[in-house]
Amino acid sequence: MDKSDNHKTNGRQPFVSVIIPCRNEEKFIGDCLDSIIKQGYPKDKLEVLVIDGMSEDKTREIIEKFREKHEYIKLLSNPERFTPFALNIGIKHSKGKFIVRMDAHAKYPNDYISKLVKYSAKYNVDNIGGVLSSTPQENTVTAKAIVHVLSCKLGTGNAKFRKSLKKPTYTDTVFGGCYSRNIFEKIGLFNESLHRSQDIEFN
Repeated sequence: MDKSDNHKTNGRQPFVSVIIPCRNEEKFIGDCLDSIIKQGYPKDKLEVLVIDGMSEDKTREIIEKFREKHEYIKLLSNPERFTPFALNIGIKHSKGKFIVRMDAHAKYPNDYISKLVKYSAKYNVDNIGGVLSSTPQENTVTAKAIVHVLSCKLGTGNAKFRKSLKKPTYTDTVFGGCYSRNIFEKIGLFNESLHRSQDIEFN
């Protein structure tokens, strides 16, 4: 274990479950988990559930190496492979008062989870997330063009989670959302017939 695993809390922070759906993510899952390990949130108040859709690359091997060093990281299997099944598996196995859905392709600021919990309580909302900043995977014209489209009004419409905002605002959906557990108890889980955009539909 690293030092962050021994980070003690005063007991007032709520327990948080991070759920990460993934499949064939060997190029990205390591950076994603590294960014979660660096989170300032107390590790004794955190669990990270990586739900793998039966990957055919080295994704599971990479996750296992992280799991061996950090006991709060766990690997679950998703035989159905698609994202909504993974999300629901994660929710059913989670223990947290808050459930944070994270993406294997993303890296997160060190204070991301702490801010989600803080502002969820402050604004008393069912789901809260951050602004998504897109970056090119490769230094090519095509990659840069995709990033530009995903960052301008023509490509994103009124998606507030893709805009640089000066203050918190209400919106219809978010990226990397932190859900209050009771919302799933109140209205149910993700629609497993929607292989894409199930989070947008749920929000």
